[in-house]
Amino acid sequence: MSYQSARDLPSFREAEQALAVLRFLPSARAKAIKQQMLRLQHQVDAFYDLLSEKNWILHDHLSLTVVEAILAEAHQDADRAEAMLIDHYHDRDRLSFMIRLMRKLPAMRRRLALIDKAQEDYFAGRYYACVHVLLSVMDGFVNEVESVRRGLHAREAKDLHTWDSVVGHHRGLAHAHKTFAKGCSATQEEPVHELYRNGIVHGSILNYDNIIVATKAWNRLFAVADWASAREKEQQHSTAEPFSWSALAGQFKDAAASVVEQGKIKDIEKQWTPREHLPGSADFAGHPARERTESLLTWWRDGNYGSLSDLITQEVHTKHGKAVRSKVRRAYQDHPLTTFDILAVRHDMPAACTVTARLHRVDSSQTTVSMRWIREDEQAQPKPEPWPGEWRLWTWEPLHLFARASD
Repeated sequence: MSYQSARDLPSFREAEQALAVLRFLPSARAKAIKQQMLRLQHQVDAFYDLLSEKNWILHDHLSLTVVEAILAEAHQDADRAEAMLIDHYHDRDRLSFMIRLMRKLPAMRRRLALIDKAQEDYFAGRYYACVHVLLSVMDGFVNEVESVRRGLHAREAKDLHTWDSVVGHHRGLAHAHKTFAKGCSATQEEPVHELYRNGIVHGSILNYDNIIVATKAWNRLFAVADWASAREKEQQHSTAEPFSWSALAGQFKDAAASVVEQGKIKDIEKQWTPREHLPGSADFAGHPARERTESLLTWWRDGNYGSLSDLITQEVHTKHGKAVRSKVRRAYQDHPLTTFDILAVRHDMPAACTVTARLHRVDSSQTTVSMRWIREDEQAQPKPEPWPGEWRLWTWEPLHLFARASD
């Protein structure tokens, strides 16, 4: 089904019902939750009001704080909002972070090598290549995630209605699919700015090599990932125990706490001012990410791959389990270091920072790398202070570090 408003989402309606009957919730806390819910509804609906005609889709990988800032600055100017949205995607760290969130889907993990190639093409300006690779990833992913073996190109719009997800908005994924699947038999040389899959793949649309189409391909990929997650959630919901207010009360206490926490985190993100710490300052010397970088590089130099692996993102540990240490050893042992210098810490987000280091290698070469650290909880979710969490290396594979390095 499709939703006329974010307020029509089942989870939104259940939360409203729970708020109406749960008398134990303090009034101030209930008010904070209601404000968060109304904020969510407004942002989702306002996004689609402004950008649905350009076939942009709001997905769970896109920060609502970013959406709120774009809507506020664009002032109902759809072209301006589109340009700002593209700028958001066209940031390597942000895009990599959104890609990281899709790794929980097995069918997407199998396609990460292709997604990485599409990312390199995107930032190198090879938009034509990026578009083709992402279209193939989407088709293969959708073909794999359901027992009905049909790629995205073979789906009808009604197949893409999404349960309890913002991509299921009536101006969301199913709405945008109409241009995606639109046939085009006549050759067209004029520039296009829509993701016309059929015309692009079959060679009838020739002038699609631009950042707008390429960014819409990324936007569609994330929306399709949300669609797959929602399909799985719907199946789980259909087999869940029958509804009861007592069960909902228990669930809602956890959900309410999560909503309040996320609201506080988003407020911190909104107010955050990027900071750069350089050698010689107390903030540099005492920064936990700098200290962890020093430990990691020391263990890399000394060949202590077991200790090194303890500093890598939880997601890698979850994925490889007991084999994580051998995985890390294989990744690092062919790239030995002799020494290193830590040059700067750029703390650009409350739960993320980039540490710049110069690595001296055994072949007498030296390489300046950017190491992305995330402060994450045990579920590998970003958490700024004061929530429990620890800094872990996200860009952990040496080949990726060297590919993005400067000499």
